[in-house]
Amino acid sequence: MTAGELNMIYGAVIFPGAQVSVPAAWMPAIHGALASFLDLPSSVRSFVIVTGLSESNGHLLVEVAAVPGAMPEDGMARIEEIVQIAREAVRRGAH
Repeated sequence: MTAGELNMIYGAVIFPGAQVSVPAAWMPAIHGALASFLDLPSSVRSFVIVTGLSESNGHLLVEVAAVPGAMPEDGMARIEEIVQIAREAVRRGAH
């Protein structure tokens, strides 16, 4: 899927021009991560956007742009948790 297609599903969670270059088998993990970003409280979600999803040496790379100072104290930790869950799903093959 392209970033534009993902943006149609998840809205402002992913930048329409984001680089999306991951194996098709990883897409369920990507969808899970983007849905989790969408479910974040607006106090966090309003200040983060996914700008890239790619593969490097078999690992998922998730690039985000964020304004941590505008989020609640645990905002970046919640973002990192979502990214880690997606990385683990890809690593385990639990797509």
